[in-house]
Amino acid sequence: MSEFSSFLKTQSDIHAVNAIAAFLSLTVLPQPDSKPVDLVVHAGNAILETAHAACKAALDANCPLVFSGGIGHSTMLLVERVRAENLLPEENLENRSESEIFGALASQVWNFPKEKLILETRSTNCGENAVFTKSLLSELEQKARTIILFQDPTMQLRTFVTFQKVWQDASCKAVFYSYPTFVPRLQTQDGITIYAADLPFGLWSPERFLSLIMGEIPRLRDDENGYGPLGRGFIPHVDIPAEIESAYQHVYGLLNNHGKTKGRILT
Repeated sequence: MSEFSSFLKTQSDIHAVNAIAAFLSLTVLPQPDSKPVDLVVHAGNAILETAHAACKAALDANCPLVFSGGIGHSTMLLVERVRAENLLPEENLENRSESEIFGALASQVWNFPKEKLILETRSTNCGENAVFTKSLLSELEQKARTIILFQDPTMQLRTFVTFQKVWQDASCKAVFYSYPTFVPRLQTQDGITIYAADLPFGLWSPERFLSLIMGEIPRLRDDENGYGPLGRGFIPHVDIPAEIESAYQHVYGLLNNHGKTKGRILT
């Protein structure tokens, strides 16, 4: 695995990456006077801590928990992480969707009641997470009005606005909250750039992390190539602050000029 230091040389480089990651890790939490949470939704990814936190939130709220995720680009990474920690027997991993794997972890490892689990096993992207979850809840006659969303922190903002858009024509209007579990952050220690010490173990490889955050900004843009109304129309308009665009251009220049990542990490 490559080190961050092979891509990021200065504190300005690290600051730019941290700014982008913080922007994407949208946190919108219920207030003390908010209505009780009646559903938790976890969109599939390869970070175990997000699913564990979703279980805790659903237990605290005494509400159902939806795991949404079929077999996609994160599935094998999830399987590798579960295998590495020896958390589940192989029959719970082979040819299983992300939601089935997380469901098994929830019921067998994290003591979440199986009767409160809802598994959406078809979705392979953020839009399908929202569409298929909404459809499944309708089939089950589950009417959720206050929903907390959990996702890979690098995709938390896009997940939040995607669910809002998909639910806007729902017969049962929902209020969404967004909880990324943690905010990714880099730091320098003994001259080496690493994840901050207080973050969970087993995070993305440097290449994957940089690829994820750099892929999100173009998707969030409201232009002909983005996912906003002026582009593909998958999400509502999202304001991207000038300082985030500046940070993106800074990191883009670093990676585009790096022989190891040019033409690959920026896709």
